[in-house]
Amino acid sequence: MKYLVILFAIGLSACASKPNFPQAGIGQTYEILGATISSPNEPNWYLMQHDQMGIFFGKEMTSKTDSLIANAWVFGVGGHEDDDSFFDYVIAERERNDDKTRFVDRGVKNNRATLNGSACIKYVTIAEDHASKSKSSQPFQYFSTMGYICRHPGNKSVVIQLEVSYRSDLQNVPDGITLMSDQFFNSIEFINNKVK
Repeated sequence: MKYLVILFAIGLSACASKPNFPQAGIGQTYEILGATISSPNEPNWYLMQHDQMGIFFGKEMTSKTDSLIANAWVFGVGGHEDDDSFFDYVIAERERNDDKTRFVDRGVKNNRATLNGSACIKYVTIAEDHASKSKSSQPFQYFSTMGYICRHPGNKSVVIQLEVSYRSDLQNVPDGITLMSDQFFNSIEFINNKVK
């Protein structure tokens, strides 16, 4: 699950540097199943996909080898009434679904957190991506993710994952991306639009 949408994001990441999508608007609110979320509070973000199950934003980058994606998507995880069981399951699934032939983990941090009233796992990862489709001439690129996996307060079987991913030849994530990520994550508002 850690790289659950990685294939989708990779396909979109090449497009993130080419604005073939409509502008997302700065801090514009969008609705998905169970939540509203605002687009990043910076210019040059594009709306790459939006439906009731999720939303993907891509940033126009000056580097042709870097990509920056912010997204939120909804999925179901049943059978875990208590948070401890749920969090153990999600962490184990993320580890189990790692593509070890493509990614070499360089660090994974999972912490329990609360985000706008919801019980969550807050995570930060970095990996070497040895099959990046970017135009980089390096043997691999660094793929960094940060995000939250939250149980919906109105229905514990509904999960909303928020993530910002950054792919670059450089290992460190710029401070500006971390600040933008915090704004993006904190913009979520959990609502009861058909999540029962």
